Amino acid sequence: MPGLDEEGVALIDVVIQGTGKLGQMVFYLLRESTKHRVVAFAADRQYCTTEQLLGVPLIPFDQVERQFPPDGVGMLTVLGGLGGWAARKELYDRATAKGYRHLNYVHPTAIVQGDQHWGDNNIVFPFAIVGFDGQMGNNNVLREKVYLGHDFVIGDHTFIGVGCTIGGGARIGDGGYLAMGSTVTNDITVGAGTFLGIGSLLLRDTDPHAMYLGHPAKKVSPASSTSAPGGRA
Repeated sequence: MPGLDEEGVALIDVVIQGTGKLGQMVFYLLRESTKHRVVAFAADRQYCTTEQLLGVPLIPFDQVERQFPPDGVGMLTVLGGLGGWAARKELYDRATAKGYRHLNYVHPTAIVQGDQHWGDNNIVFPFAIVGFDGQMGNNNVLREKVYLGHDFVIGDHTFIGVGCTIGGGARIGDGGYLAMGSTVTNDITVGAGTFLGIGSLLLRDTDPHAMYLGHPAKKVSPASSTSAPGGRA
């Protein structure tokens, strides 16, 4: 049965797909939510070594719809950026294929200005600021204290790390990864699959699927869409 808050209003039951550290962070955020209740974690079988995680059921993904059918819960698919954007896309797509409705989650301390046009499975962490007239696709993560300027356009499956600053009018292509503390100046295009390293300052548009490092940032190598160390489903 759906949970109720203190005023008798039904909570949104949520399954978190992903047992890694980022998924656990989202669990703790939702535990304090007045709108959501996490009812389970779901993951590939190799990650289901116990029956529970953080006090809620841990269910192999190939069985999740038996216990929590798609018409009864919302889902957040959460895989850290270092898991690789292709892996994040795969997890998102397989949940969608089962019929699960992905939610958006914005922490109450985040500031979202004006009109927005978003897809789903977008997660905005505490103290982020999101400028007006923005467009965002599906399956994006904005970590703590991100500043995202007005008129931004973000694709799908991107990851924007803690404390990033992104100027107005910037565009970030599918699978872009901006590591913590990096800066993108106004009206810059970050190509699809671009990796921008920690603390980098980006002053020019990037090539797609390339790695940029430095202050100012320079292209150093191609970037990979496959898994990197630190990923966990």
